[in-house]
Amino acid sequence: MKMPTIDMGECVDCEACLDLCPSVFRRNDVGYIEVVDLEEYPEEEVEECIKNCPADCITWEEV
Repeated sequence: MKMPTIDMGECVDCEACLDLCPSVFRRNDVGYIEVVDLEEYPEEEVEECIKNCPADCITWEEV
């Protein structure tokens, strides 16, 4: 399985991923964007986030 990951060192907190794919990305209690723990991730939606991320900080990781 693969899951999206966010490089927080590169993230500019633009919230594009939150707008485009709220089922996968959320803001945690500390205020950082994180990936929701899901059994399977909607590949097409995540790919759209990857394409639209201005910081290029979202990638796929094999788990």
